[in-house]
Amino acid sequence: MSEENSTPVRRTARQKKPSLKAMESLYISKLKNSGFVASVSSSDEYYSSDECAELSPEKPKLLHENDEICGEEIFTFKKRNQRASMALKAAEVQKTPHTVRTKMKNKLKAVFEDSGSEFEAPSGSESSDSDISDEETGPDSESSSSGKEELKKPVQDIQFSDAKVQVSSRGRRIKANTKYTIDTEEYFANTSSKIKTSNNTLDKLETPRLAQYQLQKLLSDMKLSKEHTCCINKLSETNEMHFKKWLFVLNQNFNILLYGLGSKKNILTKFHTECLKDMPVIVVNGFFPTLSIKNILDSIIVDLLELSENPSNPNDACDLIVKEFKKIPQSHLYLLVHNIDGETLRSPKIQLILSQLAAVENIHLIATIDHINAPLIWDHSKLSKFNFIWWDVTSFLPYTEETSFERSMMVQQSGTLALSSLRNVFLSLTQNSKAIYLKIAKYQIENFGQYYQGMAFRDLYMACRESFIVSSDLALRAQLSEFLDHKMVKTKRSVEDGTEYLIIPLANSLLQKFMEENAQ
Repeated sequence: MSEENSTPVRRTARQKKPSLKAMESLYISKLKNSGFVASVSSSDEYYSSDECAELSPEKPKLLHENDEICGEEIFTFKKRNQRASMALKAAEVQKTPHTVRTKMKNKLKAVFEDSGSEFEAPSGSESSDSDISDEETGPDSESSSSGKEELKKPVQDIQFSDAKVQVSSRGRRIKANTKYTIDTEEYFANTSSKIKTSNNTLDKLETPRLAQYQLQKLLSDMKLSKEHTCCINKLSETNEMHFKKWLFVLNQNFNILLYGLGSKKNILTKFHTECLKDMPVIVVNGFFPTLSIKNILDSIIVDLLELSENPSNPNDACDLIVKEFKKIPQSHLYLLVHNIDGETLRSPKIQLILSQLAAVENIHLIATIDHINAPLIWDHSKLSKFNFIWWDVTSFLPYTEETSFERSMMVQQSGTLALSSLRNVFLSLTQNSKAIYLKIAKYQIENFGQYYQGMAFRDLYMACRESFIVSSDLALRAQLSEFLDHKMVKTKRSVEDGTEYLIIPLANSLLQKFMEENAQ
């Protein structure tokens, strides 16, 4: 009953396509009929029985021999001689000439053009259309299938390409198109050339170098236009309007740091004369080359506090000042520092002492900076102690007083060594070199006079030998060569007996200050 009630199977009139095997055999038979291919074998018959026997691995015969077998022949890996193996393989394979291959390609192309589209693989659109036609029945489906057979797609030309690299007609290889990438190292390598230098120096100028007083006179005679002078005066008046704000900020336990283009000495001096007349004020010129932190501390202890106790150590003197001002909270001290980033105040020890003074509630600091990298001399701890409020006071005024102690290349050099340069070089010396230099400096301070010639080399050698600094004359001259290279010491010989003398080209006052800083 179940078989009778079951619905009959519905068959469609769709034409079944041949399988791939049938299409392949049909294609091979067509090639044979065309007379182009003599015999073509299928993929299943590609390998013959003889070839399979040749490709099958050889059976081991070594273990079946009756003779004794060496262990190395069984358990060791045998090396293959691969140097000429690829060349032998290539020689065994017969290569078809290039002309024959081109002829075969042209004939195959002509055969495929003559043949229809029976052997084309069905595309996605054709397969989808065939699936839809499965559902259709009757004469409609037959008419649609016959209509599709009439509409045939044009056969595309089959292009054959060798696996080898393409070669041009002249036998040269065609370069592949590669994308250009920018490489900075190649730029510097290609553009590097010999640096052109000139032998022209300032000494070869037709006009000789000026003296210091002549340069200052020329700068003072320089006149500005009326419009420029008027704008500078208006800018100065605008900056002076903030004096009351500065006083309020200072009373709120903040310190002020003035920055901007142009000299700020005039506006800070005017603030001192107008707003701090009756207040205890200490003015520090940080651009002065002979300034030291001990001078600042001594002026506070001796001149302002009038204390009999004055420690020689700057840290102890700073602690004493902080202790005394905490005892008198009603009195206030205003510390005005021009160029707190000057060469004489840039050291971390000096900045630490100034930050400790600025951290006291009744000591108020107003400082100026001119160097673009001035904030780099302070770390977080120093900045927290300074508690600065940064104030822009651009004035466009010339740095006349700030640069009066700078060495200019347009001015004749007197040969004296700047104290700041001497400090920097002295810190890089070894202990023995420092001891030798201090002996020369001490001898020059004690014997300095109008007819002072310098310290004799033999006297320096005896003093260093007694102190066990050097053991020979050559060792002492090796140490002095570094002083001579940095122009820390000059040598001269007397006319009478030819004695060699050593002298430090530095003013006696600056040399005394240098000895105080490096006193042991």
